[in-house]
Amino acid sequence: MLECHNLTVFRAGKQVLNKVSLTLEAGQFIVLLGENGAGKSTLLSAICDDIPYSGQILWHGHALDTLDPLTLATQRAVLLQHNRVNFAFNTAELIAMGRYPYQESSAEQAVVVDKLITLLALEKLARREVTQLSGGEFQRAQFARCLAQLNAHDPDTQNKLMLLDEPTSALDLHHQHRVLSAAQRFARQGNTVVAVLHDLNLASLYADRILLLDQGQIRSDGPPQDVLRRDVLQPIYQTGMQINLHPGYNIPMIFSEPLTGAPHA
Repeated sequence: MLECHNLTVFRAGKQVLNKVSLTLEAGQFIVLLGENGAGKSTLLSAICDDIPYSGQILWHGHALDTLDPLTLATQRAVLLQHNRVNFAFNTAELIAMGRYPYQESSAEQAVVVDKLITLLALEKLARREVTQLSGGEFQRAQFARCLAQLNAHDPDTQNKLMLLDEPTSALDLHHQHRVLSAAQRFARQGNTVVAVLHDLNLASLYADRILLLDQGQIRSDGPPQDVLRRDVLQPIYQTGMQINLHPGYNIPMIFSEPLTGAPHA
């Protein structure tokens, strides 16, 4: 369980998070939504303990900043929005970096890496240097590294925390679903996944719970059907929209409208 109490963050003298409090349970895929500058990535960075903040963050009842870093590395993994690598590792070696906190043989490590390469369809990239990967390919490799770090290949793995900052921003449609499906399965095992997304419809398809942020505060919190409503979204996104149920799933789908005066296709 992750608890945040009165999290407040200032950057360059501006308040970016304003006394945010929340509790995140195991077994949930939580999506952070909101406009640019709403505080989504800042909230994720605070939970990563990457930036100064006031307030308190507890992980299973213990203050996050008091936990042993090596132990925490087996319990929390982070996929950052901008995290290029300038060394000549290949993709398999990058994924294997996630196994650093574990005491295991090279053979055991290779088994885990191979499982994750197959899971994310990275076979053709396994021996390619990461400096030669496209943005989307690198994003998938880094996601696989997060899975390796948290033992996600083991169906009995529980009580871990995965933090994903725009994990699908560079991915095509197929790989968006492959990555989010893997993250969702990991949450279903009894883990906590927190992802920053911009695509409202992907959030609706995969989230158990959505936190809608605006001006550093949580404006709406609940399942997709409660948060993804026209009266909730339009004041924040300042864009006309229509919301209908997905024909195959009982979840809301959002159709945005051109700005006033824009020509229709």
